[in-house]
Amino acid sequence: MTVDEFNKISASESSRRLVILDDLVLDVTDFAKQHPGGRFLLEKNFGRDISKFFHGGYSLEPTKNSKTHTHSNTARLIVNSLILARLVQKAETSTVRVVSK
Repeated sequence: MTVDEFNKISASESSRRLVILDDLVLDVTDFAKQHPGGRFLLEKNFGRDISKFFHGGYSLEPTKNSKTHTHSNTARLIVNSLILARLVQKAETSTVRVVSK
């Protein structure tokens, strides 16, 4: 799935809730209700890249002296069940003109 396709689906299909994790497109529509950290955390990130939150680099609700959350292997297994597609970036192309002597 391209970034443009992801954005189009995220913007137009109100019934499908997608997020990006690394290079994976996840459909979290049904899982949001079951998310151990609460539905709110996923709802605030529908249509966005959640990698920094998943890997523990950021917190949605930063507070003083708070620890960032890293996900367990169980969470990684759940992610595997939510994969909808692999996100592909369009390669930049250029035209090269070969001139022989």
